[in-house]
Amino acid sequence: MTGVIADGEISRDELERLTVSARDAAEQGRWDLVDECYRLRDIAMQRASIPRQDAERMLASDRQVQERALVAKAAVAELLRESQAVRLRLSRLRHGAGAMGTIDRKA
Repeated sequence: MTGVIADGEISRDELERLTVSARDAAEQGRWDLVDECYRLRDIAMQRASIPRQDAERMLASDRQVQERALVAKAAVAELLRESQAVRLRLSRLRHGAGAMGTIDRKA
C-alpha cells in the first residue's frame, strides 16, 4: 500500500493525497468518492501522528468540501421545490382538463 512506511505509520503524503482527492471529488460532485476518501483517511488517521500544520491544512480543505456539500444540498433542495411546483401545475391542468371533459360530455 502506498503511504505506509516501514514502521507501519501512515505517511503524511498519503493523508494529504486522500484529503486533496476528497476536495477534488467534491468539486466534481463525486460524493461517493468524497465519502470513500474520507473513510480511508479516517482509518489512516487512527494510526497516524499528525503535525499541527498538516492538521490545519487538512481542516481548511475539509471546510472547502463542506462548503461545496452545502451548495450542492441547496441546489438539490431548489430542484425538488421546482419539481414539486411543476407536479402541482400538471395536477391542476389535469384536474381542469377533466372538469372540461365532464362539461363537454354533458353538453
